[in-house]
Amino acid sequence: MRAILLRRLATAIPTLFAVVLASFFLMRAAPGSPFDAERPLSDATRAALDRAYGLDRPLLEQLGRYLANLAQGDFGPSLVYKDFTVSALIAQGLPVSLMLGGLALIVALVLGVGGGIAGALRPGSLADRAIDLAASLSVALPSFVTGPVLALIFALWLNWLPVAGLGGPASLVLPVIALAMPVAGAVAKLTRTGLSATLAQDHVRTARARGLPPFVVLWHHALPPALIPVVSYLAPAAAGLLTGAVVIETVFGLPGLGRYFVQGALNRDYPLVMGVVILYAGLILLFNLIADLLYGLLDPRARE
Repeated sequence: MRAILLRRLATAIPTLFAVVLASFFLMRAAPGSPFDAERPLSDATRAALDRAYGLDRPLLEQLGRYLANLAQGDFGPSLVYKDFTVSALIAQGLPVSLMLGGLALIVALVLGVGGGIAGALRPGSLADRAIDLAASLSVALPSFVTGPVLALIFALWLNWLPVAGLGGPASLVLPVIALAMPVAGAVAKLTRTGLSATLAQDHVRTARARGLPPFVVLWHHALPPALIPVVSYLAPAAAGLLTGAVVIETVFGLPGLGRYFVQGALNRDYPLVMGVVILYAGLILLFNLIADLLYGLLDPRARE
């Protein structure tokens, strides 16, 4: 387990460096300028803006300056939000994105693990078939489809919930559900498959033969090994929640990192887009590390 931890930490820095290089050159290769929206601009004004932000320098010199500032924790100024630095925008949007993603992950795990357990304990029943159908639909429909549909039904037609903005707990219900549904469906399928296989193993049968209560057999003998595939899925699930939040935050008007990322990409705000991408990459690497640690707790073979 220590070897896995050291290997993850050793690959984190090169991976982040590759993300920085890729995002830098891709943003510079995109057509247009950060100042195209500010019209009309004379050639002299555009040249002055490029000079003020260092965009008139050679690419390698710009990259060197960016890396030097990044090493000090400075993502640079935003080119669109003129009164804010990228770090300030990240500080504003990150709590919203983490709250949205965290709530969605909790909802997905509760519904997915609960549904998977219910289906595995009653295989072939009506409840099992209904849960499997709901899980399949949840996986098949991405969050950028379910989000607008939920907003149309529950916010515009029924007027039960707010359609946009961050005004209280009610404003998070629809985006959290839309973001959690695909993950919940996948977790339900993984839990049901893993638990069905574990319930048929010898150590579970032995526990039942010893007269242990069904609750103890389930939670202490059958469920932990059955959740190993779910833990392995947590890292890509967290990455999916991050990328899905980009669309969901835009659809529901939430002031999170995803909304800033979209605005930055549309307006060629190089520092803002790169700052969000680098932060997302760091979070995904962190989620991979956490998933490895949880995997080691559930599977003793991973500690060797």
